[in-house]
Amino acid sequence: MFTAEYSTNVALERPSDWEVIPHPDAELVVAAPLTKWMEEGGFRPNVAVTVFPFPGTVTQLSTVVMASLLTSLADPYLLAVDPVPQLEAVHRLEYLHRGSGGLIHCSQLLLFRNGLAASVTTSCAANQLTAYDEVLGAIALSAALKDPSNG
Repeated sequence: MFTAEYSTNVALERPSDWEVIPHPDAELVVAAPLTKWMEEGGFRPNVAVTVFPFPGTVTQLSTVVMASLLTSLADPYLLAVDPVPQLEAVHRLEYLHRGSGGLIHCSQLLLFRNGLAASVTTSCAANQLTAYDEVLGAIALSAALKDPSNG
């Protein structure tokens, strides 16, 4: 069962056993239930949403975000950059990088509407991908950027 979550600029659906985690750098973060392994230092799968004004095009947004992640992450490896045809004005970036939880797999959807952009980033340890890929993808694809012109 999924539960709707809303922030100032974004709406998404999360599994009811996932929790919202406050984070100073993100508009909305939802995380998988803790397991004993995660409590002992393993990586906790999550979806983080950041929202920011962006006056350019979707292609420019993709380029800026890609350049930022390639320069800010440890050992980034870009797997794919694709348009998402079922969603309007969206690109998807998929990549790996080294983090405190080892090798981290991320998929990032870039939403764009009327000068407002959102980055919806799913993250899990690479060895968790088979267990979490489907649910992370469902959460990310449920994200919707509210229209800033509607107040």
